[in-house]
Amino acid sequence: MTLDQGGQLTEEASRPIPHSRAEFDWAHDRPPQHRVAAPAAGDAVLYRHEGWAIPSPATVEWVQPPDDVDDPHLWTVQCDEHGRPLLFEGRPLMMPKADPWPVVRLLTRFGRVETREARLRGSAGWLPLDWQRRHRPVPAVSQPAMVAPRGTEPAPAPMGA
Repeated sequence: MTLDQGGQLTEEASRPIPHSRAEFDWAHDRPPQHRVAAPAAGDAVLYRHEGWAIPSPATVEWVQPPDDVDDPHLWTVQCDEHGRPLLFEGRPLMMPKADPWPVVRLLTRFGRVETREARLRGSAGWLPLDWQRRHRPVPAVSQPAMVAPRGTEPAPAPMGA
């Protein structure tokens, strides 16, 4: 297992470990201190074209307008305390997401691409320039398995096996 200088599991070393439900939940609504502002046209970012690839430089050409209420990554339906949608003049009342996930168009070495921020470890998408220093939840892993001492016999097989 590969660890960084602080003893943390590196992104590449975590590749064989499946993403957890907690990682997906975190990607959709990160705590405020871990949110990345959407870039603006002309900004330099990094871009990972395929999962787990090494990110390469890219330039932001366009950012999805924040008022696109049809995108559930930007807006959500406001609900009452019972989980029912609130309506105004027969239409659901929409509210902006606290951690929006807009589409950006990038100029990359692969050409023009439209993508969202790569919020899960190893995922394709744009990344902030300081992405390696930013916090991401790591998958839950158990302690390394102990090697059985010599002479230890395996547990008996279950009945009927």
